[in-house]
Amino acid sequence: MFEGFLSELKRRHVIRVAGVYTVAAWAVFQVVKTVFETIDLPKWTSTLALALLVVGLPVVLLVSWIFERRASGEIAVTPDAPAGAARPKLSRMDMLLLAAMVVVVGLAGAQIGGYLGGGKATILGAGAPDKSVAVLPFVMFSAEKDGDYFADGLTEEVINSLAQVPDLKVAGRTSAFYFKGKNEDLREVGKRLGVAHVVEGSVRREGDRLRVTAQLISVKDGFHVWSKTYDRKAGDAFAIQSEIGAAVAEALKTKLDLKNKAAGLKRDPAAYQLEITSRAHLRRRGLDDLKAARAGYQQLMTMEPENAAAYAGYARATITLAQNHLDMDFPEAQRVSEAAVAKARQLDPNSSDVWLAQATLSRVLAIRIGGARYDKAFDEAVRKAVALDPRNSEALTLLAGRLADTGRAAEALAAAKRAVDADPLSRSALMSYAKSLIRVGKLDEGQQQYRSVTELYPDFSEARYQLGMALAEGGRLDLAEPWLKASVSQDGDPLMAFQASWLYTNLGLPADAHRMIAAITASPGKELGEAGEMADRGDWAGMLAYGNALQAKSQEPFWPMVSFQAAAMLGHTDEAMAILRKVRPDVLGPDASVTMTDINLPLLVAHLLNRPGGDKAQAARLMDRVLAATAPAPGQRSPNDWRIARVKVFAERGQTDAALDELEGAIRQGWRTPWLFDDSVWLQDQLSMASVRNNPRFKAQMLRVRQDLASQRTAVLAQRK
Repeated sequence: MFEGFLSELKRRHVIRVAGVYTVAAWAVFQVVKTVFETIDLPKWTSTLALALLVVGLPVVLLVSWIFERRASGEIAVTPDAPAGAARPKLSRMDMLLLAAMVVVVGLAGAQIGGYLGGGKATILGAGAPDKSVAVLPFVMFSAEKDGDYFADGLTEEVINSLAQVPDLKVAGRTSAFYFKGKNEDLREVGKRLGVAHVVEGSVRREGDRLRVTAQLISVKDGFHVWSKTYDRKAGDAFAIQSEIGAAVAEALKTKLDLKNKAAGLKRDPAAYQLEITSRAHLRRRGLDDLKAARAGYQQLMTMEPENAAAYAGYARATITLAQNHLDMDFPEAQRVSEAAVAKARQLDPNSSDVWLAQATLSRVLAIRIGGARYDKAFDEAVRKAVALDPRNSEALTLLAGRLADTGRAAEALAAAKRAVDADPLSRSALMSYAKSLIRVGKLDEGQQQYRSVTELYPDFSEARYQLGMALAEGGRLDLAEPWLKASVSQDGDPLMAFQASWLYTNLGLPADAHRMIAAITASPGKELGEAGEMADRGDWAGMLAYGNALQAKSQEPFWPMVSFQAAAMLGHTDEAMAILRKVRPDVLGPDASVTMTDINLPLLVAHLLNRPGGDKAQAARLMDRVLAATAPAPGQRSPNDWRIARVKVFAERGQTDAALDELEGAIRQGWRTPWLFDDSVWLQDQLSMASVRNNPRFKAQMLRVRQDLASQRTAVLAQRK
């Protein structure tokens, strides 16, 4: 039947006519598109032209089917084929034209739908107002120690100066630095960053002399709006960046207020250079860079004991070294960081950077130690940082993350959009936006956004890690596996290794899980991994002894919690509660609050208190607060961890139907991780699950999950072959 239809298309000359039209229309569109881009018309205009050309195709098909042109030149209705007449066969040219039609129509439909740009990061900025600018990284032409960092720091100072102008849109530092070392067309830079102008510059330093060249360029036509070369002493760097900022602002018909810069002009030039190079090291966040930043800020505190930025930078470098790279004794890092932040707040309580330092410290302490007081301090610090600098992408990103973690998904998405608008190519802002999309239930869009970041920043392991976690959240552990594996091999971060081990354990690949843990060699990651493997084997007695031995050697806050969990699992309630009263007494008080950073702790405490002779009122209070914190809300997707926390509460209370209904909801939305990361046990072995452990419905649910995981394990192994 289909063959007969194709023969009829050939007899009526439809293939030739429509094929030629399609190829010709596509060629015309390419010319139109080039012309439109040359005169800088919006992208939608060329897409509209394409749509009009495509709409003409059905008309051509219909006309060529109904009418024919006879030898006499007359246009007439095509007659039906005579009965019994042989069907014409398709030639090679007919097949080529048919294939060309399919390809062109497919490409056109994809472009009209906006899919050809898939894989690029979502850009949320709204156009390019005339008063908008990006400061691209200044190029350093002198081969000297820290020369590149000096140029980066000078660039950032110009950005900071221009950011003080209320009516001037300034692309964020991260977005501008994305183009470092890349010979990108300025028009593309302007489109990506949503700005009408860029500042380019170079730095050359020879002994005590400094030459800085800067130019302001219109991205639309490449016209140099302003340019100047500064030949000064190296100590005049602060004055130079201020003058560049003022000149750019004046050229864009706005004004930069330099009154607050007057004090800076009196600074020791060496101190200024030390500050901008230390800040550049801090931004890069690698182990060696953080060490250099910490040393630089420590020296700066001695040179300028009243400089709040020095104390804030020192605190951030110190606590980040201890948390992200496990490179310092944590109690010592906490002590010196808290002292530095307190000093910075005393010196300049109205600095957004100071409050960002406080937020960074509080966030790490909330993760490492736990407790509502650190979450409260983090909330306060982030909101003050945003209030002091509403266009600060870093502060907005932290705010978005906090809102998402506390169940305020719509507000989180709005804050993340503001962060991306301020710094369109900021990887942390784009990651926050992806997370917020997932929290409002747009899981596919969130995963695609993470993919975009991996393509923008191929060396950014955090993007690979978060994409893997997002895929696992949706139940696709097989698709998540290569991303988590790649993030570990790329970065070596112990947290990523722990999460990869968790993934492999759920997939039923214990050898792979062990290999991830065994690769961790730095403390405390190495010891945490060993304790986790004891838990996986059910060796709670060994884990308890190990935790107690570690506490005798170090004040690391992880070790008491290792002993606490082991004692609880062994049924040593008194021993477990003694540990808790020492390190987390807040959980046992009437004002105990539940935080999303350690939601599983109050659940385990509630189980212990629910035992005979325990404080059942406090247990009920803790469980009520877990339910309140994880309550579903309109317009958002409850993360799997939240739903499983609710399963535990209902099971602890003996509300079997409610527990299994909640578990069913989690399974349907993609939960496939019955080996629980924070508890280091399988869900069925969790203490709170005793009331449902042998329930037939629960067993059937877990069987479905295991069967799906077995299928995914097969897919992972097949991919390796």
